[in-house]
Amino acid sequence: MLKKILLVIMLVLCLGSFSGCGNEKSAAKPETTTAKNAIVTLGKVDITFNYVKQQGMGSNQFAVWIEDAKGNYIKALGVTKFVATKGYKTREMALLNWVKKAKRSEMNSKEVEAITKATPNTGEQTYVWDCTDANGKAVVEGEYRYVVEACRYMENYDLFSGKVIVSKVPVTTKAEFKTVGDTEKNKAMITDVTAKFVPTDKL
Repeated sequence: MLKKILLVIMLVLCLGSFSGCGNEKSAAKPETTTAKNAIVTLGKVDITFNYVKQQGMGSNQFAVWIEDAKGNYIKALGVTKFVATKGYKTREMALLNWVKKAKRSEMNSKEVEAITKATPNTGEQTYVWDCTDANGKAVVEGEYRYVVEACRYMENYDLFSGKVIVSKVPVTTKAEFKTVGDTEKNKAMITDVTAKFVPTDKL
């Protein structure tokens, strides 16, 4: 009799264990960490030029920015501090092209701080465009323009501009320039402006 009872109990336990089979949740797979917010761009553009610091006031101001093929302003890569912060009001001829294109009077302090650069020492300067717009969104393939405006002395300035094709092919271009005002005054301030595009897969 005792053996029969034990046998029944064992059968009940076995049935209970089997009925639970398949109800267990499978072990959770480890989550794969991905940079969901990472911006994948087409590459980068290095804008390089020679800069020679000039003596006296009313000089050594410049701005570097990107436009689309139609001349629409995309973003600034760097603007010297004096004009970026207050000089655009007190010296209206200083970097007047950038001031107009960027709509400086409408920019907030955070936007200005992001592009403000101290006046550098003499030497080669490089500004890098990561192929994103002002909102950090990757731009599409196509033609873009890089612009360097140099306030040489008061109302005398140089405006350098060149095009660069953003695609899957590396390219280097040299900017053309026009001079406004005295062509000799501080003419060596900025020279040899070039741009080099490097696709992402070549970085």
